[in-house]
Amino acid sequence: MKTFKDKVAIITGGGGDGIGHHLVMELARLGAKIAFCDIAKLDTTEGKLDQLGADYYSEKVDMGDKQAINTFIDNVLTRFGCMDLLINNAGIASGDLTFAEASEQDFEKITNINYWGVIHTTQRCYPYLMERQQSAIVNLSSSQGILAAPYLVPYCTTKFAVRGFTDSLRAEHYIRGIRNLTVHTVHPGAVATNITINADHHNTSTQKFHEELQRGTQPADAAKIILRGVQKNVGRIFISDGRVQDILARLFPTGSMYIIKFLMRVRGITIR
Repeated sequence: MKTFKDKVAIITGGGGDGIGHHLVMELARLGAKIAFCDIAKLDTTEGKLDQLGADYYSEKVDMGDKQAINTFIDNVLTRFGCMDLLINNAGIASGDLTFAEASEQDFEKITNINYWGVIHTTQRCYPYLMERQQSAIVNLSSSQGILAAPYLVPYCTTKFAVRGFTDSLRAEHYIRGIRNLTVHTVHPGAVATNITINADHHNTSTQKFHEELQRGTQPADAAKIILRGVQKNVGRIFISDGRVQDILARLFPTGSMYIIKFLMRVRGITIR
């Protein structure tokens, strides 16, 4: 997809001030028609889109609710009649907790949003994207969809799953010779968002984890990296230290845990 001008772009998790919000704003600046959803803070993004005079549609959607997703996509089609770009950005973190502390409900909640939300939205949009001459699916995994990290077992589980789904779909398109619909996996490393603070569970290391993220790439810059990757048809898009973590996982598939433990101690992150 060389240009976003006049394309219909769907972005999940587009409210607030994170990567999704900045994807919405950057696409609007580039002349796209915007459809976005979130569970909260829609008004923040809507206000800025109004200032730009952007053509957009927004809706409150719980990404763990399949029917809500279906209704949203129906409304987007009614509003715009087609779609060219799907960015599955919405996601949550359970927070700083050990596997023993994670409940069945913790796993179900994060899986319903981070994994099933991506699957349901992609399946619902797929036939319409396939009809277009140029279209794209962009799924946000994480560097923790490559390199497993402690105290993030539910989160890593979902992000590995998103990576597997997206990479497999891209491989299928290549084998089948499908060229009009490109598929992209995004692996953000440290990005200065509030995902850690907004998680359900906080513990002794929560503030440290949050501070580490704030040293990373700004969300607005992350959005630009993602969109440039789509324009250049980059299959795997890395942000911040995402590529470094990819290399670490490849070179030291089991030994990386010793490096992670060392870095945690150096940075003063509590090991419990």
